[in-house]
Amino acid sequence: MIFLGMSPGMIGVLLGATVATVVFLYWLKPPPQRVVVPSTMLWDRLLKEKKRNTLLDRLRWWISLMIALTIGLSVAAGIGRPELSFLGRDVRNITVVIDNSATMATRTADGFTRWQHAVAHAGQVLRQGSASGRFLILDTSGQAPPGGEPGDRRSALEVLARLTVSLGGEPEFPDLPEGESEVFFISDGVQVDDAPPEATLISVFEPAHNVGITAFQVEALPSEPTRYQAFVQVKNASSVAKQITLRLSGSNEGGIRDTLTLQAGETRGRSIDLGSFERGPVRAVVTADSDAFPADDYAYGFLPIRTQTRVLLLTRGNVYLENVLAGEPRLSLDVVHPDQYDPQTSADVYIFDRFAPPEPPDGPALLFLPPDVEWLSRTLAVVEAPEVSGWNPAHPVLRFVALEDLRIDRAARIAMPAQGESTSSDGEVGKEPAAEVVVGNRSLPLVLVSEQPERMVRVSFALEDSNFPLHPGFPIFLSNTLGWLMDEQVALARAPGRIEVPLAMATVTDLEGSDVAAWQLSDRTVFTADQPGLYTVTRGDRRLRVAVNLASVARTSVNDSRLASDEIAAAASTVLVNAEPGPREELWIFLLLLALLLVIAEWVTYHRRLTV
Repeated sequence: MIFLGMSPGMIGVLLGATVATVVFLYWLKPPPQRVVVPSTMLWDRLLKEKKRNTLLDRLRWWISLMIALTIGLSVAAGIGRPELSFLGRDVRNITVVIDNSATMATRTADGFTRWQHAVAHAGQVLRQGSASGRFLILDTSGQAPPGGEPGDRRSALEVLARLTVSLGGEPEFPDLPEGESEVFFISDGVQVDDAPPEATLISVFEPAHNVGITAFQVEALPSEPTRYQAFVQVKNASSVAKQITLRLSGSNEGGIRDTLTLQAGETRGRSIDLGSFERGPVRAVVTADSDAFPADDYAYGFLPIRTQTRVLLLTRGNVYLENVLAGEPRLSLDVVHPDQYDPQTSADVYIFDRFAPPEPPDGPALLFLPPDVEWLSRTLAVVEAPEVSGWNPAHPVLRFVALEDLRIDRAARIAMPAQGESTSSDGEVGKEPAAEVVVGNRSLPLVLVSEQPERMVRVSFALEDSNFPLHPGFPIFLSNTLGWLMDEQVALARAPGRIEVPLAMATVTDLEGSDVAAWQLSDRTVFTADQPGLYTVTRGDRRLRVAVNLASVARTSVNDSRLASDEIAAAASTVLVNAEPGPREELWIFLLLLALLLVIAEWVTYHRRLTV
């Protein structure tokens, strides 16, 4: 006999406590009641008669105690859901592998999901084996305990109850443990189909209507990096044509709405200009009739621009800078001579051309060949015709910028800033470089970027001393730099599941500003996102956005099942044949019924004065 409701140890404690409680209550005697009577003559005779305790009187007390114990033990044992193995019945060891990939969240015609049907099937399969058999639950997304060993039915049912659909990751059929066991695989056959031949297939596939976003990205135009567009790809995975409504919304009111018709299985992409959108989150939504898989109906991105960026340019005259900055309509440019610089003048970004104030500005700054001041690392020497030894194209300021033909007549060799300290939200202190070389090397840095205390880009040569202003990538460099200084970057694209962000000791919030649980590794922050959304990872003044989207053709194609209709019917009939449940083995109903009958018997015997 095994117990499905709780462990054997807990059952033992419960049964022992029940016996002790009932015996203790029967052992207790109510205190005698004091009664004043006019004479004790009659009462003395009655008391003498009472003292003659017959065998029948003692037997009544024991019968009543036994009935009470049986009632209590029946109820207590029923709580533990005991299960009994019948003699002569074969012992069956059962392993159930359940598919919890993304498409299992598809709704079926009855309103339930494929996953809910799969869980119901798994519960039925687990109840087919004998009580003395061994049971194991595995899944295709790795949520079940790794290296799990077969156990009793109760343990398998507990593991099954904890499993959920996983929208991300790469699902695969798990490794089966050694030993003889019947293997059942419950799946819709869309994303996982590599089950071993000895596994009995139980299909929960049912054709469904679905339209989803298979790709979404907010990106700058390579030819005009100050302009952004959203690329949206939509697929109709239904078996019939669908009229689809596509909506794009941002932080401002309004948005973009479009209606299109897609044939069965058709995929269509669109590039949408975001010139009317303001800086902030961008959300794409598709809607269609009878959509059965809502997880791919949404996608998120981040538009890294502002309606007006106030730029303060301090220069004694620089035609290159003034022309490029003045030609950008999203910039509000103010050109000031260094002699007229006022530290109280506020701006979103400061650009210093061969000038640096005695004190650092109150915002991010771009500096071209600044002189030595206390808040900047000092100049060690002037190098004639330095060689551009390399650059980091992965850094945001050099995106789409090619420097193969960059020539510099002279540049300042500056001292590399020392390491700084960074502190996490829980008070943990770590070392990080105070500056990063994006052009040149650490012995001769030509372009440095830093983030402490404000973001700063320092160019160690003057524009007049190079051909950089004549490069087609120079306007792109300025646009990238302004965006990076303002912390304006497109969001990192990730799929649902475990998310790793290259920013150590940071906090994570969702689109509503609620904190998201995260844990820290040496050089990155890790958190889990089960649903599509836009997340912000923050450390100090630095922020990274992470757009978590399903955006997958494989997951949107909910009808691409490799299970034919004859396989579905065969699998269902196989399960029914193998079931042979026989008599019900769970005894809790019988125990509770026994307790009810004994309560009635006790009531009858009490009122008939048989047990009192």
